Amino acid sequence: MKKYKAPYENGYTIYTISNCKYCKIINENINSNKKIINCDKYIVTLRERDNFYKFIQQYTKIPYKYFPICYLKMVYL
Repeated sequence: MKKYKAPYENGYTIYTISNCKYCKIINENINSNKKIINCDKYIVTLRERDNFYKFIQQYTKIPYKYFPICYLKMVYL
């Protein structure tokens, strides 16, 4: 199993794939404190893709099956 990256503790975490017009749009429109994680290596086979989606589901209330996947975590002082 590949090691997936959890969403970062503050700011935006954007999970993207190559050649995705929606991933490009969100990347261009979020200008503050963002970290981009390319997920091409996580979804090479169907089994890897399904494992990645199971990993992502632990951070969401609904299952994600599409890209981009965007998280916003804010730390208040």
